[in-house]
Amino acid sequence: MSLYLEAATILTAPNGSLKSRIYHQPVKSPPARLYALIVETLKHQAILNEVIENSGILGIEKKLTHPLALLLLHDHLLTRNGIATSSGPLKNAVLKHKARLSAEFTRARIRRGLGSTAALKEAADKEAAAKIPRWVRVNALKTTLSDVLKAGFAEYMEVAELKSLLDAAATAKNARVYYKDPIVENLLAFPPAIDLIAHPLYKSGALILQDRSSCLPAHLLDPPKGARTIDATAAPGNKTTHIAALLGDGNGGTVTAFEKDSRRAEVLKKMVSRAGGDAVITIKAGEDFLKADPKSEELRGVTHLLLDPSCSGSGIVSREEYSLIPLSDPAEKNGKKRKRSAAEKVKQKPLIVEEEQGEQEESRQDMEKSRLLALAEFQKGTILHAMKFPKARKITYSTCSIHAEENEDVVMGVLASAVARRRGWRVERREEGTLRGWERRGLLERCGGDEVVAQACVRCNPIEDGGIGFFVVAFVRDGDVDEEAEEVAEEGSKVQAEDNTVQKEAEEGEEWKGFSDGEVDTEAAEEKPQVQAESGEKQKKKKKRQKRK
Repeated sequence: MSLYLEAATILTAPNGSLKSRIYHQPVKSPPARLYALIVETLKHQAILNEVIENSGILGIEKKLTHPLALLLLHDHLLTRNGIATSSGPLKNAVLKHKARLSAEFTRARIRRGLGSTAALKEAADKEAAAKIPRWVRVNALKTTLSDVLKAGFAEYMEVAELKSLLDAAATAKNARVYYKDPIVENLLAFPPAIDLIAHPLYKSGALILQDRSSCLPAHLLDPPKGARTIDATAAPGNKTTHIAALLGDGNGGTVTAFEKDSRRAEVLKKMVSRAGGDAVITIKAGEDFLKADPKSEELRGVTHLLLDPSCSGSGIVSREEYSLIPLSDPAEKNGKKRKRSAAEKVKQKPLIVEEEQGEQEESRQDMEKSRLLALAEFQKGTILHAMKFPKARKITYSTCSIHAEENEDVVMGVLASAVARRRGWRVERREEGTLRGWERRGLLERCGGDEVVAQACVRCNPIEDGGIGFFVVAFVRDGDVDEEAEEVAEEGSKVQAEDNTVQKEAEEGEEWKGFSDGEVDTEAAEEKPQVQAESGEKQKKKKKRQKRK
C-alpha cells in the first residue's frame, strides 16, 4: 500500500515538477512506477472525479482522501490487475463499494459516448497529446548540429513552424519531424512522444534534454570566448554546460559552478562529465555563492554571471500539463458529507461553504504573498551580491516564475539599489541583446511605466511559448572602472571632504597663537603626535592617488 500512499504525498506536494518531486526525495517504490501511476491517474481524473462525487465514497470511507481515492480507483477501474496490493484497509474501503463504483463509472463513460474502457483510454491518449514539444540542445562541446542531424535523424523532416510539428504529432503517433529554433543556436524541437533517453547521442552527451525557456539565460548572457563566468546555482547543470558550450573548449574561458546542496552537486558533477565540460567547468560543491568573496584572487576576474536562484516555480508545467483538479464539493473532498434535507442543501450548505472557502482562500493568499516577498528579497540579494564582483560586466537573472513579485519587481528594486547606481549597472536594452527577436516582454505597469526596462525583460508563457513559464533579464555595466578604482575614488572624496572641512573651520575661527606656558593641556599634548601621524598618512594617500593619475 506504500505505493499509493507515496503517490498521494507526491501528488499533493506544493512545489516543483512531478519528476522533481519523485526523484528528489527518498521513496520506497520504484520512481518510474510512481511516475506512471500518477500520470495515468491524472490523465483520467475528470471521469474518476465524477465517480468519486456521484458515489459519495469519501463521505462513507473516512480513511480515504481525494488523492488516495483517485489513485486507487484508477487501478481498480482502469487496469487489468486492479489495485496493486494485498488486502488492507484502503483496498477494502474501495472493494466494499465495488458494484456502486462500477455502475457510476459505466454511466460516466456512456455520457461521454464511449462504448468501452478501451475507447475511453484511446480518447484520453488523444486528448493528452502533449502541447509541449521535446526540446533538445545539441552539445557544441562534443558535436555539431549538422552531424547530429545526419547521424541520428537523417530520416526526419524539418518543419518551418512549431505548430506544424505539434500538428504532425497529433495526427501521427511516431511523426518523424523536427523544428529548428530560430533564436537559440543548436536547439531542436521534436514531437512530444519521442523517447530519446535510450538514444546513443543522448547517452554520449551529444544531446542534452533542456526546455526551450531554460536555454534563454545562457543565450542572453552571451559570454565572449575566453570569458571567466559564474553559474551561481548550477545543479542539475543544463545552464552550466550551455555556458561552457558557448565559451568553447580550449579558448581559455571558464565556468565556476556553485551548488551549496551537496546531493545536487553530485548530480551536477555527473552532468558536467557526461557533457564533456570538465576542462572548462570548476564545481564548487557544497559552497554558497552568496558567501563567495568577489574580491578573492580566484573570482575577482569574473566578468559574466548567470543567476537562476530559487523561486516559486509557478511557471513550471509538466510536458503532459497535468495537475490535480479538486473535487467540486469541498464537503465530500474532506470526507464530511452527511445526510441533509433538501432545504438544508439549498439554504445552509452554500453559505457555509462560501464562508469557509472565503476564509481559507484569504489565508492562502496571505501566505503565498508573504512567501513571494521573502523569495523576492532573496533573489534581489543574489543579484546585488553579483554586482559587487570587481570586473563584472554582465549578469543574467532568471526565474521559472510567472509572478511579477519575483520578476519585474525584483528588477526595479535592483535598479534602485545603491550598488547598482554606484557601479553603473543598468538593464541591457532589447536592441542590444541576443533575444531582441523574442516578442513577449515585461509588464510595463510593474516597471513603473519605463518602456526601456519593460522591453529589456523577457517573458515566456507556459505552453503558449513552447515550454515552461519563464522570465529572464540582463544587467550590464558600461565603462572600464573596476571596484578598486571606485574605492580609491571614494576614499579620495572622503579625504577631500575632510580637507575642505578643516580649511573651512580654519577660515571661520580666530587665528591661533599657540598655547602659553601656563595653558598647555596634557591630553592635547599627548594627542598631538597622533594627529601628526594621521596627517602624514593622508599625505601618503595623496601621493598614491597622484601616482595612479
